[in-house]
Amino acid sequence: MSDTDNHPHRPGVARSRRGGLALNASSTREEFAGALARLGHTTLSALDEERAFEAFREVAATKTEVTIRDLEALVDDRLRAIADQYQLLRLETRTRTGEPAWARVELLERGVEIGIDAEGTGDGPIDAALRAVVTALHVEATLLAFSVEALSTGTDALCEAHVTVSVAGATHHAEGIAASLTEAGVRAFLAALSHARRAERHGP
Repeated sequence: MSDTDNHPHRPGVARSRRGGLALNASSTREEFAGALARLGHTTLSALDEERAFEAFREVAATKTEVTIRDLEALVDDRLRAIADQYQLLRLETRTRTGEPAWARVELLERGVEIGIDAEGTGDGPIDAALRAVVTALHVEATLLAFSVEALSTGTDALCEAHVTVSVAGATHHAEGIAASLTEAGVRAFLAALSHARRAERHGP
């Protein structure tokens, strides 16, 4: 019988081992490693496993339980981002009734040890955050399409943002995953900009 059969109302609950407890904010490093192994991530470096665990802890702080789909999508997204040109280190947003939304991002560019930060304002937190990214990186990019979907049910579901971005006349598609819609959008936007930089340097 599958885990889903055992818990019909909690599809795909991530488990450190068959019959183990669902992963949550109190799960141990060993339980997390067991869940990674069940997903096939058995050859991660110590550094990559540490980064994956940190990402899991951030999400677990906002969710009662972490599903298999949550965990798999989150780990895949963060490990992919490590190889990208740009990474998100920190994101702050603020919204007040009657005022433009405000955002501040701190980014890391591959090969550059010093973080880059900038602020932006916009019609909403996503618009403000993407403007901050453009300012920080000094790039000209146009967001052509943006969509989002929940990876599971419930109000604490992870968000998967999909973007299409135009840079220097070429379009680039990317995805980003996070607990918040704004962060997912920023991660997707950075992934698209990373694709654009890679294409610029090495060709499509």
